[in-house]
Amino acid sequence: MQQDTFWRENLFETDLESRGDYDLLFDQLADNDNSLRARVLNGANFYVRANNRTLTYFNSVADNLKHWYAADVAFMHHQCYTAVNGIKCDYMPFTIAHNWQWIYSDQSNPPYIIQLDCEMNYGTKLQTLASYGFNFTLADARTCNPIAVQTTRERMVNGTMDARLTQQSWGRLQFKAYYIISDLLIWFIPLTNPYGALMAYMLMITF
Repeated sequence: MQQDTFWRENLFETDLESRGDYDLLFDQLADNDNSLRARVLNGANFYVRANNRTLTYFNSVADNLKHWYAADVAFMHHQCYTAVNGIKCDYMPFTIAHNWQWIYSDQSNPPYIIQLDCEMNYGTKLQTLASYGFNFTLADARTCNPIAVQTTRERMVNGTMDARLTQQSWGRLQFKAYYIISDLLIWFIPLTNPYGALMAYMLMITF
């Protein structure tokens, strides 16, 4: 669970940990089930069942990161897609876990948790989140403001989050470029799916 994730509702109510035959449960890179990036792991929030397969999985990810300069999620997706060592990966529905793309959608079906990692036009990450209304402390920046938390929960339910549609940011452009490259690779060369995240990342840092 990353720090820039907002919990709208209690995630434990979903009882995801006792459902399904999987070793790892991930959020998705896409914004809906029809996207080419559906069932491509985002890697911001995930649930792990402790067993020998998951131990081997993360040891392998760590070993790859020792020798290759790439995002950890690229290796994680590759191992899930190819079922290395029999690993069983599954994905949370978008009604449970979503990403920043939900804010730029019609804001229907608000997720239980939303991970916000895109914009950086407004200074620090905390300032960026505050610009959307995700600011949950009092003036001392330490004391929780429960009213602000409840207000944001209601805005998600009502679909009235401030999307700032007219203010494009460098961070959002980078994410969009990454998504476009991933979509093109999967569309034209489906066999690149297990390597798509890695290839898109490499192309991004190259240009």
